[in-house]
Amino acid sequence: MQQISKILESLKQESNFRELFVQIHNGKHIYKNNKKLLNLASNNYLCANDFVDEFLDSKLFSDNLHFSSSSSRSLSGSFSVFFEFEEYLSEVFNKESLLFNSGYHANVGIVSALASLDNVLFVVDKSIHASVIDGLKGFKKTNFKRYLHNDMESLEIILQDSSKYEAVFVVSEGLFSMEGDFAKLQELVSLKKKYKNMYLYIDEAHSIGIVGRSGLGLSHYYKLLDEIDILILTFGKAISSFGACVLCYGEFRDYFINKARSLIYSTALPPLSVAMSYFVFKKLESMQDRREHLSDISKYLKDSLKQLPYEIMGDYNIISIVLKENKKAVHFQKMLEERGYYLPAIKEPTIPKNKALLRISLCSNFGYEELSLFVRDIIEIDNEYLS
Repeated sequence: MQQISKILESLKQESNFRELFVQIHNGKHIYKNNKKLLNLASNNYLCANDFVDEFLDSKLFSDNLHFSSSSSRSLSGSFSVFFEFEEYLSEVFNKESLLFNSGYHANVGIVSALASLDNVLFVVDKSIHASVIDGLKGFKKTNFKRYLHNDMESLEIILQDSSKYEAVFVVSEGLFSMEGDFAKLQELVSLKKKYKNMYLYIDEAHSIGIVGRSGLGLSHYYKLLDEIDILILTFGKAISSFGACVLCYGEFRDYFINKARSLIYSTALPPLSVAMSYFVFKKLESMQDRREHLSDISKYLKDSLKQLPYEIMGDYNIISIVLKENKKAVHFQKMLEERGYYLPAIKEPTIPKNKALLRISLCSNFGYEELSLFVRDIIEIDNEYLS
């Protein structure tokens, strides 16, 4: 089609064209076109795939050796391991839990189900994940507003004019996936206590596993779980598995079982994936040494990158170098690849226009020496670019 051809050509001209390629993974490295590259783009934060051999020797593995559930949970795909894991999560977080196929499925299904209610308002952080926005797009009648990223004053201006709504769902991430900063969770809870129709929806996709001595995320770390009405956890990042869950109160859980279309109309997760998530989740508390190392190298890298003449974002292990221009970000990506690093440029629509960046995602198996070499190399690339 001519329209499609024009769109693709425009993306190429704007240095915003995406392509897929074969990837071979080997620990902290990735092979692209047979070239070994240090993988700075992985969300495998705790390297929990180290536990695979132990999992394969476990009863959880042998009891759940099914590679497909072959049905949705509402039909015949609701294996016992689903309930075992959900019961475990409910005990840990003191909320009802419900598994979803991914964080995307959870947000799209839950948000769209809530958005179909009458007289509700969604107020979301401007940097919220696309899955939340996609959940809202399906309902033209949805009242939907955005507040400036992590700006509580901007949020309260909206809340001050929200008394007419039965419910106001304020949505934030725990650790934001691009900026790498933490939600101002304590301030959000203070606002919730002030505005009685406010419900707090927190997506902890990137903070579960790596925040707090037990690894149970930001809400648990601040002892604010009772104040979070809807909590999303995902298992494809620090947990090194697949899937997601929502933690909420019983009425919400029943509602999502009946109204979340991404749950109702999707084949359920493979029992084997659920078992792996369950297995790793029970080991989170024992991985404190990995969390401490991750915290240490994250601080080291961010401090080292401040030598660059760019904005450096990130409170923890997600550190972004803001280059602004797509063309410049792609140039840095290619030059880093030549020097042995895999670090894809992040461009719109993932982030706003004219804010292209390099998003470094650190994992616990990185060492100081390789990060020091990376800093040296990117400073040299920047000097060459400016000369």
